[in-house]
Amino acid sequence: MKSFIDYIEKSCENIKDSNISYKYKRNILESMTERANEVTATGLRDEKVLADLMADEFPELEKNYYIFEKDEKKKARASSIRKLFAVGGILFFIITMLTYFAVSKATGAWDKSWLIILGGIFSMVIFYVSFLIKRLYHWNRVLHPIARALIAGCIMLVSVFAFLFVLMMFDPGFSWILVIFGVLVGFIVDLIFAFKTNQKYRTIFLFIYMPAIFTMIYIILAGAGLISWLVGWPLILVGVAVDVIIALTIAGSNAKYFMYKQEDEEE
Repeated sequence: MKSFIDYIEKSCENIKDSNISYKYKRNILESMTERANEVTATGLRDEKVLADLMADEFPELEKNYYIFEKDEKKKARASSIRKLFAVGGILFFIITMLTYFAVSKATGAWDKSWLIILGGIFSMVIFYVSFLIKRLYHWNRVLHPIARALIAGCIMLVSVFAFLFVLMMFDPGFSWILVIFGVLVGFIVDLIFAFKTNQKYRTIFLFIYMPAIFTMIYIILAGAGLISWLVGWPLILVGVAVDVIIALTIAGSNAKYFMYKQEDEEE
């Protein structure tokens, strides 16, 4: 044990004393002791040989310490951020409720001020889910579909709140268009995500989404009175035409690829 401690102290003599360095040295000592017990159980009794063997199995302690230190600081920051988010979420909820009661009391518009609570809840959900989406994006490609679904959900929360806000505050008669606009944005963002991350069936989604996107555009423009419902329906056909153009482009590219491949094989 003393030889192990001496080896650790000598190897880490340039490392400043801290809680992290103490934890590192303790972990190394425990690992060396455990390993030494395994070796001595096989019949080795020479302490010098054992010490040399442990030194060989636990080399570059100073270099490995800085890796350990970096990981520990990263864990500490992550823990601090989680605590900050938890406390921040509680404070945000309290502030939202106080704002709701203050505004309602001052204006008497209790029938509309509930939007403050709804907006606060939606904001918190979107805020926390955005961090989950980021983790899913970096963790594994298998989890990307879940991330895409969460992104679509966040977009719909924004569009639904915008719809309710406009409906309650202005009631223009076509506030429902904001929900359709949210669906449109969801399609576009999902396509961007699918192609950016090279999703397996991204081309199939492209074919499905194009007619849907142009249908949403048609509904939005006609619902807002910018075009006639009777005149604007060809926009749906434009989406189908875009699909045909994309399909022809892909077929042409594949034909060129196979042609060049055949020529290379013949040469």
